[in-house]
Amino acid sequence: MRKHLHLLIGAVMMALFSLSATAQSDITVVLDQNFDAFTEGSEDNPATVDISSYSSNKLRNTLPGWTGSRVYEAGGCLKIGDGGNLRTATTDMSSGGGNLRITFRVKTLDDVGAVDVQLGYNTATTFYLYDNNWTTVEYITSGGRSTSYLTFKPNFVVNGILIDDLKVETSESFLAAPVANQPTQADGTSFTALWKSVTGATGYLLNVYTKDGDTRNYVLQDQAVTGTSYQVTGLDDGKTYYFNVRAVKGDIISAESDEIEVVKVITELEAPVALPATDVSEQGFTANWEAVPDALRYEVYVTRNEVLAQDAVVNVIDEDFSRVTQGTITSVTYPSTQEYLDAYTQQPGWYGYSHCLAAGYMGIAPFSGAGTITTPALDLSNDGGNFTLKVNMVSRNYSGPVDGDKVTVNIYNGDQLVESSEITLTGDFADYVVTSDKGNAETYIELSYLNGTDKLFIDYIQVSQQLKAGDTMSQLVGIFDAGNATSMVFDLPVSNAVTYDYDVVAYANTVVSSYYGNYVDEIASEHSNPIHVQLIATAIDQVEGDAQLQVLHGAVMVQADATVYNLNGQILARAAAGSTITLQPGIYVIKAGEQVYKVKI
Repeated sequence: MRKHLHLLIGAVMMALFSLSATAQSDITVVLDQNFDAFTEGSEDNPATVDISSYSSNKLRNTLPGWTGSRVYEAGGCLKIGDGGNLRTATTDMSSGGGNLRITFRVKTLDDVGAVDVQLGYNTATTFYLYDNNWTTVEYITSGGRSTSYLTFKPNFVVNGILIDDLKVETSESFLAAPVANQPTQADGTSFTALWKSVTGATGYLLNVYTKDGDTRNYVLQDQAVTGTSYQVTGLDDGKTYYFNVRAVKGDIISAESDEIEVVKVITELEAPVALPATDVSEQGFTANWEAVPDALRYEVYVTRNEVLAQDAVVNVIDEDFSRVTQGTITSVTYPSTQEYLDAYTQQPGWYGYSHCLAAGYMGIAPFSGAGTITTPALDLSNDGGNFTLKVNMVSRNYSGPVDGDKVTVNIYNGDQLVESSEITLTGDFADYVVTSDKGNAETYIELSYLNGTDKLFIDYIQVSQQLKAGDTMSQLVGIFDAGNATSMVFDLPVSNAVTYDYDVVAYANTVVSSYYGNYVDEIASEHSNPIHVQLIATAIDQVEGDAQLQVLHGAVMVQADATVYNLNGQILARAAAGSTITLQPGIYVIKAGEQVYKVKI
């Protein structure tokens, strides 16, 4: 089953709060800073001197106790550069029971972005910026202490953010909105709503509803709850439900929590049943499969099979990483700790761990443990499993190429490691060749590199085999997202020498629990049964002789176990070898043994 990795962002957008019922005399302003003293530069062209550095020290001299990194003046506001932060002085925020209202203006210098705000050592809250205009952020939180401080960090930006007009107020009347959690019990007809407790709250009001556009259709409205969970029952399995919750303290009611879409919790998803291809012609075919309960989408794995007309050395895989366009050898890009590399390779299924990118090259930058690059599953069962691996690569540090670094080549048959060898690198980019006789129908080749100070760069990888006339070379064409359909058309040329196989994987959403909280992720099924696609007979005289079936008047006699389908891929009948199947006039697809026929009755 193909892995799907997903990045978890453990931050929740906080709701805005209206203080209409709170007496102004109850509010204490503990911090109010507009940054007007920082006049160098402008919003469009911030100054280039880091005023948080010890060489400048202007931030600390102007605002005693404030610290940061990559902080610049911007004509009466401050810029925080990517990777930088701005931290306020330690401030007494304990009045009003430590309930805080934090207000500030922020602007991303990119098209979109975000800012993380952290109170002391608490978990940071992320606010997303959907355009590059000034945005006023106002939110309620608790936990203020006599030694509190705020830290602001840019997120999802390259050019940084601008910040201005920061105010922190305390009040007994401030009440934070609850943080709602994704339910871990949800079966379609019931779920348990969950949320985090709010300091000072004496109860909560729960809303559960479906939506028609922006209109809410309530199942529960302002349901009073004393705890931080509530089981909702009697729901319609075919509908999508949402919930939010508000905190209550006496006459004070908080803003609503974030809206949570309830996702059915699935622990296992059935594998699809793949059906015979229809509309098979020299121009292509239609893949078909049965729907899987709860599945939201399907992926179709298509493999091309070619029967060689003559002896030849063929490249089963030949990857030059020309689709890598980010980074350089001296300034690499780090896309993710581990991921499928389909965006950077000609053939899908490559996988990287501790990898990095340099335009035209795939790199490995192992900071902790070995980094690896692994090929897709390769059919290397021809020529007795003999194959040749050729890799062009180099190891480098900041000074240039490095001699003596080692790369381990691991050969896997499925999940089983069957052979390992070691390459010692010398000089600049060079070809290195490894031969093996351990190939089978599902072989993976892994390059493993371990050096905490150097990086490995791979220019190309070739895997070749000596094939004979009549051998079949199989290659994965691609993994295709079919959405929630149960068929997909492929414009792939089919001939007597070229056939295809396909199988299908189903995906659904589920809920996963982690240290950071509950989150929605995909669950994948196992692969379906494989379907072989070849040109099929389209007339009676093409299914006679050695064929596995014989067309009679109003019936078909089969010489092997057979299944009859209509042109939509639906099963109409099954029959054992030697049986006669009576059929109404029409066109049918019949699979008899390993052969597939299209017949007209």
